[in-house]
Amino acid sequence: MYEAPKGLDWEELEELLNPNFDWEAAVQKTLETDDSLIEVIDQGRIYALRYEFMDNLPKEPDLTDHDIKREMWNTYSPIALFASVQNFVTKHNHLVPLAIQMDFTPGSAVYSPEDGDNWMLAKLNLQITDLGYSQIVEHLAKVHFFMEPFCVILRRAMSSKHPLHQILKYHCRDVTIPNSIGTPALIDEGEYMDQLFAFGSNGTGRLLTDAHKIATWEVTDFRGELKRRGLDDKELLPYFPYRDDGEQILEVIENMVKEYVDLYYYGDKDVKKDWELKDYLSELSGRYGKIKGLPDSIDTKQELYDIVTRIISQLTIQHAAVNYPLSDYAQYIPNLPTKLYNDTRVEESEFDVLRLPNRKTSSIEASFTKSLALYRFDTIFDYGNNLKETRAVKLLNRYFGHLMNVVQPEMQQKNQQRKEDGDLTYPYLIPRWLPNGIQT
Repeated sequence: MYEAPKGLDWEELEELLNPNFDWEAAVQKTLETDDSLIEVIDQGRIYALRYEFMDNLPKEPDLTDHDIKREMWNTYSPIALFASVQNFVTKHNHLVPLAIQMDFTPGSAVYSPEDGDNWMLAKLNLQITDLGYSQIVEHLAKVHFFMEPFCVILRRAMSSKHPLHQILKYHCRDVTIPNSIGTPALIDEGEYMDQLFAFGSNGTGRLLTDAHKIATWEVTDFRGELKRRGLDDKELLPYFPYRDDGEQILEVIENMVKEYVDLYYYGDKDVKKDWELKDYLSELSGRYGKIKGLPDSIDTKQELYDIVTRIISQLTIQHAAVNYPLSDYAQYIPNLPTKLYNDTRVEESEFDVLRLPNRKTSSIEASFTKSLALYRFDTIFDYGNNLKETRAVKLLNRYFGHLMNVVQPEMQQKNQQRKEDGDLTYPYLIPRWLPNGIQT
């Protein structure tokens, strides 16, 4: 049976890599192997970060730093390679950085962990790119904008008494507010993106346009996306909290949705007869929603389970994962700045705090990330008592109790173990901190 390739195509990636850097030697040294680079890739042990949409983004004027001794860096599109290395003592694999190429062109400098200050600058350059890409493409385009039609059309196509409307309205609550009010504050001329990132509002517009092409129904397939990106192997990549905690929450959502749908749809024929559901899907996939890949009609309960699960998981798991980590990682500006500078007081290839954003930029970044990542209006599945029917009330309350009394302690224990193992904890999908939907 044919299996689609995972991740990036090596031949395409190789065309972009600096040929003067010995990538194979770096891999062999890190993995302590004589295997060729191609053999290691075939083993699935090489991971790459590549940000195609960040290629050749414009450089806008610096609105927050006018010091003539400082020159803001361009927006770069770095490439980073990592390897899955087995620990000699524990026999467990962990991810180790191999090298970072500063931009996507073959003439770009490449630095490894042995390169001192240049390695620090390379890591910060990668962090800046990752932050800009994740917030505009993964967060704004593939969650906020992509999910809004599901929520707006819900109100028009389904009666408020429809059983699906009864639960989905809580996951859709307020999604239009951050989209309508927050988006202009983010991307309008002179606003946050112009103040924080070198690519500014013009680059943001290009990112959103490009991201729209890949914002399809496929992105809501949590497990499918992990497999497509080659991130599903728990032996080669044992530490990946987003995957593991996300799967745990996804299973709860799947089970709740199945039981809830079964309360109202006794067989496939009931799905076929639901004209409100048909109108909903037709509008979403048609000229109003334009959701590529979403079926315009379904015939089975299994299809309905899948659709409702994916709507809820995108509004809960995925949004939390791309939004709430900002509170920890972007609040400390030296860890995740939005700009870097050449400064006449700093030698080339030297890292110094003078390369970081000034106080004004830093305060704007702190304000921006706080407004996004410190607010939660509710908690996943906490709306059971608001439902109209006793069976539904009991069902949602049972799952809410399961999340709080079973899943919550399990995740807290996992995070304690992560801490003891020397890994970062991941509190963003702990049930009590996981909202029903998009609130910021």
